Amino acid sequence: MELTFPDWQREKWADLPGNPVIAPLEGTGPGSAIGDPQVLLPGEFDRQWHLFCHRYHFYHFVSNDGLSWRLAHDYPDWKIGPVSLTADRGKWIVYCTQCPAEGKDIYISARTSEDLVHWSEPVKVLEPVLDWEREGRPVEVRNPSAALLPDGRWRLYYCGGTVWLDDCGYEEPKHIGCAEASGPLGPFVKRPAPLLSPDPAHWYRNFGTGGVKVYGYGSGYLALINGMYHDEQGRSRSAIDVLLSADGLTWRDAPYNPIILPSGDGWKSAIVYQLDLRWYQGRLWLFYNARDGWKGGREWIGCSTLEWSGPEPRKLWRLS
Repeated sequence: MELTFPDWQREKWADLPGNPVIAPLEGTGPGSAIGDPQVLLPGEFDRQWHLFCHRYHFYHFVSNDGLSWRLAHDYPDWKIGPVSLTADRGKWIVYCTQCPAEGKDIYISARTSEDLVHWSEPVKVLEPVLDWEREGRPVEVRNPSAALLPDGRWRLYYCGGTVWLDDCGYEEPKHIGCAEASGPLGPFVKRPAPLLSPDPAHWYRNFGTGGVKVYGYGSGYLALINGMYHDEQGRSRSAIDVLLSADGLTWRDAPYNPIILPSGDGWKSAIVYQLDLRWYQGRLWLFYNARDGWKGGREWIGCSTLEWSGPEPRKLWRLS
């Protein structure tokens, strides 16, 4: 039986009061940014909310209500980009887009922790080797998202190849692929071809795929990606899209995509980026970072919510 898309049309999502909820830590001057939130709910670690994100540093925020956040830990030496958090039998794992010295290929590393405070040294888990991973400038694999499969193996979704945003002056992901392993730290074996690529048939993904996060949904999988596109004026844009899959490999786009678009003239007026989706007490909480302009634009983390009593999107991990 084919999975049915949830009723998550864009008009049903509402911004949290007080959005954005986390501002760049270096201040809100031109080019300041913070992004790629990963969220733990009360009861998954302790009674608080936890949010992990990056801006070359790795940041750990905590909250009592999911609305007001304070910085708990800052790891300035990590030098990372987009992250993803998972768990395996009481061990926390953060996958990081590792930014080495200038001119070196960007790769994916992993660190582990038992207390969310003290983290191991990084382990390299994926490098850009395949032809499609090395398209564009700079050469990158990035934007990891881990999924524990029903047979006990691990699948790591990731992005490879880049497209260049002339009006922003930086790159974004072009393709989405995956690799599989018997354990969360590999060694991972890549599938040779991308799962998703830019598609002129979808105006909201006509330039690049953007990043990816994958969840369990019913008997299958749900992905949220921030598809990259050019609007009618030729400006670089990104918005959040919903996709479904029975096996996590072949994906279908929701007919109402995208669900969160750039809007207004404030903090998310230009580009909407990477995310985490959580269900808590009858409501979907979709955390994401967004940008208020192109070159010199600033990025904050905000949240949109939707009252939801249907199937819950699930993290594909082992908490204990």
